[in-house]
Amino acid sequence: MKRLLPALLAALCIPLAACNTFYAEAEQPRVCLTVPPQSFTIPGGGIVAPPGGFTGTWSGQVDLGIGNTLPDFLVNGSTDTHVLRFLDLEATLTSTGATNFDWLQNLSVTVSSGVVTQQLAFYDGGLTRGARTLTLEPVNPDNNLVTFLRNGNMVVFLTGTAAVPAGSPVPSTWTASITTCLYAKVRETLQEMTNK
Repeated sequence: MKRLLPALLAALCIPLAACNTFYAEAEQPRVCLTVPPQSFTIPGGGIVAPPGGFTGTWSGQVDLGIGNTLPDFLVNGSTDTHVLRFLDLEATLTSTGATNFDWLQNLSVTVSSGVVTQQLAFYDGGLTRGARTLTLEPVNPDNNLVTFLRNGNMVVFLTGTAAVPAGSPVPSTWTASITTCLYAKVRETLQEMTNK
């Protein structure tokens, strides 16, 4: 069952005198979605890094399940009437696979419409040694992601590089609980809303 968050109930009706039309606005400033733990494989991992170290790339995807959390009227529509923005993504390692992010050299989070790909966030180092949680901020906070929704849902793609110095263990997998936070807003005529 979808949760109707309090901010959604604060819809405003705005009369436009010129055409005697009413518009309804609804806004959810921040909604956070946590998906079940996700696992990613590091090709060539599960070894001790050889002389010269180990470097390898990995990738995977995560279905955010937006349609299970936000009502359809808030996310289904055109970019003229709907806004969906990426606020942040947090990945916290579980006990399966890698025990910290020391091996992570970089990480890119993207979304694709099948035609256009857009980068949401990028990590290029800087975590404290032994860190188990990684938080990524948006590359462009103003990007509208509505065009990347498919049937009310969105899939994000994670691509990264593992870099491990010689003699250190290279994880074969990493598993994390992933939380993504979004901003959503809709402005439609009452007729458009009731026709859905």
